Amino acid sequence: MYDHLSGEVVEKSTARAVLRCGGVGYECRVSLSTAAALQVGATRQLFTILHVVDGTPSLLGFATRAERELAKKVMSVSGVGPAIALALLSVYAPGELAAAIAAGDAAALRRVKGVGQKTSERLCLELREVVQKLDLGPGEAGARPAPHRAADDAIAALVTLGFAEKDARDKVEKARRGAVAADTEALVKAVLQM
Repeated sequence: MYDHLSGEVVEKSTARAVLRCGGVGYECRVSLSTAAALQVGATRQLFTILHVVDGTPSLLGFATRAERELAKKVMSVSGVGPAIALALLSVYAPGELAAAIAAGDAAALRRVKGVGQKTSERLCLELREVVQKLDLGPGEAGARPAPHRAADDAIAALVTLGFAEKDARDKVEKARRGAVAADTEALVKAVLQM
C-alpha cells in the first residue's frame, strides 16, 4: 500500500523514526543501519512495508530499496516476522546478510537474537537462490550518536526488539565491560550476538 515516505525526520531512536509528511507524522520501525542514516531535522525518504498483525498495522522503514527488498524476502519465510527481519538487518548490512544466506551459513544467522536452528536453516534453504538475484549494494555508513547516549539508545533499541528493559540494561552493561566500542550500533550488535 505504501511504497515510500518522503519528509522531515522529526524523531529518531535506534529502532524507530517519525517522518512528517504533509503534516502527518508516520512512525516507522527501523533497523540500526537505517536509524544511523537518519538525522533529525533532515528531509529523508524511507522505503516502507506496511505490516498488519491481528488488525494492528505497523510501518517498517528502510533507508534503501535493497534493504526493503531483502526484508520482504526474509519475512516471506514461515516463522519470520518484522522483529527478526529488523534484527538481522541491524547486525548485517543487506549485502552481508544475502551473502550469508546464499552461502548457507546458518551459524552466522543464529548469532542474531531470536534466530534459532530451524529458522536459520529455513532462511538459507528457502532464500538461497532468491537472494542471489537481488541487486544489493554495500550498506550506507551513517552518523553515530554521541557516546554518552549510546548505552541508553542501545537499551531502547533492544526493548523495541522484544527484550525486557532490565535484561536489555544488564546485557548492554555486560557488552560495555567486554570492551565493545561505545557506539549504539556496536552495543546492540554485541547483545544480539550473545
